[in-house]
Amino acid sequence: MKTNFTFLILLALLIGNAESSEKSLIPAGDFLMGTEHSTPAERPVHKVWLDDFYMDRFEVSNLDYEAFDPDFQRSSASSCDRCPATLVSWNDAQNYCQSLKQRLPTEAEWEKARRGPSGNERSKKIARHGLPMKAGATTVDSPPANGYGIHHLAGNVWEWVKDWHDETFYKESPYKSPLGPLHGLRKSVRGGSWYNNAWYTQPGIRFQLAPHVKLNSLGFRCARSGQAAGGRDIFP
Repeated sequence: MKTNFTFLILLALLIGNAESSEKSLIPAGDFLMGTEHSTPAERPVHKVWLDDFYMDRFEVSNLDYEAFDPDFQRSSASSCDRCPATLVSWNDAQNYCQSLKQRLPTEAEWEKARRGPSGNERSKKIARHGLPMKAGATTVDSPPANGYGIHHLAGNVWEWVKDWHDETFYKESPYKSPLGPLHGLRKSVRGGSWYNNAWYTQPGIRFQLAPHVKLNSLGFRCARSGQAAGGRDIFP
């Protein structure tokens, strides 16, 4: 009996360590969301509170996604095993995350993670951008990582987030855990890609695409609620 109990403890530790190597725990707290150095869609800068949450350290790779969808066709611009899975619609991305009992990050979660512990991590230190189109995406675990240990939140490929996009939402956004508009026609995407200039990789920059769109330069990563919610996904 004692041996079995010891084995279960060791197994739990191994699982916990494996998860911690693939995810970063973003601590609870508030941050300034948006930027005054862009379009009206990013204004006004406003304070947002988030409970702690887990964010994938890496974009979902081709190998990851093929385990979910064996018929998936890789993009020629992101074709290696550990390159990000692109040519994936918003629904495809959300379904993948839900199959792992996770979800896409909210737009606020994504931006807080992107800003790093300092609240305003500079793109030039962590971004892969400004390259020729033919350069393509690189591996999801390639350096550098930001201060939370998360890779490629700036550049490499754009990333789907959970929220519907509304250019006026920041004017009425709630302070605590905003989920974005209830309805919309387009979803927000974040981060820029390998061929975009540095402006698109700023932490506050937003873009929008119809949920059915699939691009060679558009991927995703997953998130889930943190310790404050007992690790349960509290969002629909």
